[in-house]
Amino acid sequence: MPEPARRTTRDAVRQKVRGLIAESWQSQANLSLFLAMLVLVAFVLPAVGFGRDDTKLYSDIVFSLLLISGVAIAWGQRKVFLLAGFVGSVALAVRWMAWFTPTRALQLWADAWSLAAILVIALVLLSQVLFREGPVTHLRIQGAIAVYLLFGIGWAHAYRMAEFFHPGSFNPAGAISNLGDWVYYSFVTLTTVGYGDITAVRPIARMLSIVEALAGQLYLAVLIARLVAMEVVSWQSRANQRSD
Repeated sequence: MPEPARRTTRDAVRQKVRGLIAESWQSQANLSLFLAMLVLVAFVLPAVGFGRDDTKLYSDIVFSLLLISGVAIAWGQRKVFLLAGFVGSVALAVRWMAWFTPTRALQLWADAWSLAAILVIALVLLSQVLFREGPVTHLRIQGAIAVYLLFGIGWAHAYRMAEFFHPGSFNPAGAISNLGDWVYYSFVTLTTVGYGDITAVRPIARMLSIVEALAGQLYLAVLIARLVAMEVVSWQSRANQRSD
């Protein structure tokens, strides 16, 4: 085969592969992939000790991966993608600046921008879950579950900011030393488990805890339950059409 023909064939194959990757990521499958990545890097790997030697570095790497993946989900929505890209870029820049220059001021800005980026990614996912055309499927439900998990991670940053501005907001003092501990307290509160080993004692901390507990329960009872019901109806409709 002549060289120009080979080059044309290679270019065609590359374009085909790129198209398949882009189509897959922009489909509803991206919601399932994001949830799997979130569970793996934020819960499974830390549980087996991965990143234990340098928790901060690991959390920054994980945050960067999740943020880039979340921004990529908005690729098909120009305005949302630009917003997510801007907030995500600033959040990444400030977060890594805080890693290289660990000052209290930079850490506060890193938490603030990280929280803003998590909220934007949650909105990106919800736009795919709630406003995308087509029937409700299990993939959309998985996207909604990913948003629920992002709530817990986002509130962890909010609690750390509350402790920064109001030292002693949680009891016992010094029980929370890194972001992993804040994530633990956040998910205990989000799921209303409430072990009692860490408690909120200042008004701002109590308010954040109450709002998180209410948001977590209402989200499951209203949105997730509604999506599951709609998925069941959609499945029954498809089953009836096949039987006719």
